[in-house]
Amino acid sequence: MKRPFTHQAKRAGIALAAVAAFSALGIGAAQAQSFVTAGLSVNSVGFLECAFKETGLIPGATIDYTCAATDVGWMTQCFIRNKPVSNIAPKLHVAHAADGLVTLQGRKATNRGTVTSAILTAYPTVEEQHGTAPLCPEVEGQTITEEITAIRWCNASLVDTTNNITGATEPELFLSLTQNGARNVPGCATLATLPTDI
Repeated sequence: MKRPFTHQAKRAGIALAAVAAFSALGIGAAQAQSFVTAGLSVNSVGFLECAFKETGLIPGATIDYTCAATDVGWMTQCFIRNKPVSNIAPKLHVAHAADGLVTLQGRKATNRGTVTSAILTAYPTVEEQHGTAPLCPEVEGQTITEEITAIRWCNASLVDTTNNITGATEPELFLSLTQNGARNVPGCATLATLPTDI
C-alpha cells in the first residue's frame, strides 16, 4: 500500500512542477512594453536628443517613436576669431511645434523584443527673409561668423507612438554652447508667446 501512495505523490509533484513551469512561461510571454531607460537632453550642437531602451516588444516589429518639443528658442551672435563682435547685438530665434519640432522614426525590435536607440530633433534652419540683411556683415580681410550661443527647448517628449507609451518628458532644457556668448534665451512661458522668425 505504501508503494501506490508514493507513486501518486511523485506524479502529483511532477504535475505541480509542470503547471508552475507553464505559468512562468505564460507570465514571460505576456510582458508588457515598457521603457527601461529614457532620457532627454540637448547635445553639443543644440539638437534635442531622445535616448532610450524599450523592452517587451514583439520581436522583429517596427516601432514608431517621436522626439518632439512645443517650442525652442536660441541665440546667435557674430564672432571674429572666437570673440564676440561688440557692436552687433545677438539675435533671438524662435520656433514652435507647427514649425516642425518633431522627429518621427521607426526602429525594428530585436529578436528579444527590445529597441535601444537615440533620436535627434534639430532646431529649424533660419532662412534670411527677403530684403533682410544678414546678422553678420562681410568685412574685407576679416572672417565674421554667426554662431549659436545658447538654446532652450520647451515641453520635450519621447513617445512610442505605436503602443502609445510616453518614455520621458522634460518641461525645459537649456544649454549654453559658448563660454563668451549671449545666454539670455527667455524662459518657456515667454517663448510660447513670441512669434516665429524662421
